[in-house]
Amino acid sequence: MVEDESSFQQVRDFPVQPWSIDLESNQFECPKQLLTLLGYPKQSQLTLSQLFATLEKPQLQLLKKHIKQVIQTGQALSQTVILNAFQHRYIADINIDSASANGKILKGSIELKQSFLTKQQELEFLNSLFAKSMESLMIADANHRIIKVNRAMCQETGYAEHELLGRPAAIFKSGRYTDSFYQKLWQHVDKHKVWSGELLARSKQAEVYTHEVTIQRIDLPKHEHVYVSSSHRLDSYADLWDADDPNQRTTIHVPDKNAFTKKLNADYQQLGKNQTIICMVFNVSLAQKLSSITLQWLVAQRFNQLQHPGHLGILSNKMFAAYWVAPKRVEDIEKVLKQSLHTLEGETKEQDIVLSASINAGVSVLHVDANSPIQLLSHATQSLIANSQGDSSSLHYFDRRLSKRFSRKSTLAILLRKALAANQVSVYYQPIVDIEQLKIVKFEALCRIKLDTEMSYGIQELIDIAEEYKWIDKIDAIVTQQALADLSLLQKHFDSPQLGMSLNRSVANDSVSHCCLEETLDILKQSCVDLSLITVELTESAYFDDSYYHAKWIDKLKAHQISIALDDFGTGYSSFSYLRQIPVNTVKIDRSFVSGLSEGSHEYAMIDMLCKLTHKMGGNVVAEGVESAQELNLLSKLKVDKLQGYLFDKPQALGQILQKDTLYYPHLKEHLHQGDQLYAKNIMRRHFSKLGLDDQLKRAAEKFAAKQYRFILVIEKSHCVGVLYQSDLNAAISPYLNTEGEQQRDLLTLNKRVHQVMKKDQLEVAADTPLEKLFQQFVQYPYTVAVVTGPSGVCLGLITLEDMLRQQLNQQSDES
Repeated sequence: MVEDESSFQQVRDFPVQPWSIDLESNQFECPKQLLTLLGYPKQSQLTLSQLFATLEKPQLQLLKKHIKQVIQTGQALSQTVILNAFQHRYIADINIDSASANGKILKGSIELKQSFLTKQQELEFLNSLFAKSMESLMIADANHRIIKVNRAMCQETGYAEHELLGRPAAIFKSGRYTDSFYQKLWQHVDKHKVWSGELLARSKQAEVYTHEVTIQRIDLPKHEHVYVSSSHRLDSYADLWDADDPNQRTTIHVPDKNAFTKKLNADYQQLGKNQTIICMVFNVSLAQKLSSITLQWLVAQRFNQLQHPGHLGILSNKMFAAYWVAPKRVEDIEKVLKQSLHTLEGETKEQDIVLSASINAGVSVLHVDANSPIQLLSHATQSLIANSQGDSSSLHYFDRRLSKRFSRKSTLAILLRKALAANQVSVYYQPIVDIEQLKIVKFEALCRIKLDTEMSYGIQELIDIAEEYKWIDKIDAIVTQQALADLSLLQKHFDSPQLGMSLNRSVANDSVSHCCLEETLDILKQSCVDLSLITVELTESAYFDDSYYHAKWIDKLKAHQISIALDDFGTGYSSFSYLRQIPVNTVKIDRSFVSGLSEGSHEYAMIDMLCKLTHKMGGNVVAEGVESAQELNLLSKLKVDKLQGYLFDKPQALGQILQKDTLYYPHLKEHLHQGDQLYAKNIMRRHFSKLGLDDQLKRAAEKFAAKQYRFILVIEKSHCVGVLYQSDLNAAISPYLNTEGEQQRDLLTLNKRVHQVMKKDQLEVAADTPLEKLFQQFVQYPYTVAVVTGPSGVCLGLITLEDMLRQQLNQQSDES
């Protein structure tokens, strides 16, 4: 083995080492070269315990999991590990190639890639990394006493290292929170292992400042644990300083009224024809007390995070103003304001341990209720002052028409947030039915949320609000976990272990930093469910918003045998060409294409094309919103694979479904399309050669000689009583017939009757026998003839295996 002189030495000339594991004897066998490297030169093999001792704990847990996967699936897996060999450490690839049929013997290989830091080098490296990190880092023991800090932490707080070691972490308390606040914060960390958010802290110089902090609980051996915090101070951005004096170092962090109005006038003068200005005047209420300077600081930080950039100003210590240039569309105005309101509120998942705020705002819109910058600011202020301000966020337009439009969604959003905080999310299930069997093959899990209101609302309306406010991930996770728990109950009740579950995951708010598909995979992996029975449904438009990123996670889901469905096809990108780009198993047709479906319509043609394309690509098609027998008939004619809709059942709670005793819908069979179904009568030969029972073989020989028959049906009173095969006739007649050696017995043979030579092995099938069933019979008896009979047994025609094969080729040609 050759190594270079770098700290991370490249390993060369060390061949890949094959290995095998006997799980019954717990023995690990490998070449002598590898045994020596691992520190066991005198042994011929190792125990599994000896091998496992060379791996770090997390890598060992993953390796055991991979071993189980290979045994269960038979698919090879590879894992990169740190291998702790004798006096050395290496980065190595452990490949698990195969398992024996009984799963007791595993085989694979180990390839050393490069050497790694020794334990001492690694410790020195990590200490250096901790000390030189730009993030402020601190470690505290189980009693919250500081045991380690880095240079950045000392610089942020003004303390020297020796002034912090051994002191309680409470030394940084700002004095602005109650003891109950800190108690809840630490309870959250202990329960969830991590907490992130904005906190106020106090420096050695008694300066109260805001910093963004993450606190993690790290569990150690022997039931011990420590807390690790990483933080950075939140400084305001340069463009939020007063434009009149950018170099000032006063306590003003946000442009005052004069600077704000000046900028508003300038943008008003340059406004485009299709643009408007949205002006909002608002105040901020926090559960925790903050100084006016810290409040400005916090508002400025959050304002800078807005998706739609705007301009911020301060009118007084408690009143802020902001404006945005936006398109002249009510939808865009609402979107800007809602997103801004949500961002300024801050995180709301744990309201009692974060700096969450209530925002009360008044709004004026240019060209709607105002014609100048002065009016914009005046009307927005009036709207704020004129309306009552409660504990929850509120937004009021100066124009009553806009205010009424927003009020409904704003009210529903408040109610929805309360419902989610109280875990008032229930799961309903709607069947997905296989069209051929008319049998439920899976259920789709759907959320239902009960709001404390007399207002009418729809579930889709609540989902739209949840997506806007970024609550949809929480809803999806609740539904996913409950559905996985209920699946086993459904399978047991219906005695159907292959019954599946379809789950919806919204990716409308997905980003690199927070991937709901990753969360979905974690939830699924932690369950005891057969993942091949799970389908994850994604909406078409949300997928294409970041198709490259989503495709990566979809591939990871599919690697665990999870199926992917593209929901609501036709409502988003609506292009068949995109189907080639989407790595999905199922395409779901939106109900808008199914409702009132009629033959010859544009929707009919679209579904026809979609089915043919999807089937050719190896996928299947589900039609949603099926409500009538006519829709069932047409969709079966179009060869849709599965159906979903009120024709079968509306979404129901688990208890209602468990009252059913069958997965089938036999009463709907009569509505399935029959026109394209082929039966024996459709392909039988109506014209064929026939003989009577008492006809002489001489006449049969003449018929065989006249035409290239292989067989002749023997008919008696319009019924087929047997089949005379040419091979049997030839066997009965002497090979010397019509030659000089002709004997008297040959002439006697020709005078024999047909019934003396014929066979009675023909298949008799009814005229309405489906070809699928007939084909199965031919598979069992390939060298016989099928005689097609009418209701009274009269022979109507015949079918051969060649006829069946020819028909199958014609069907394949038509489909292609």
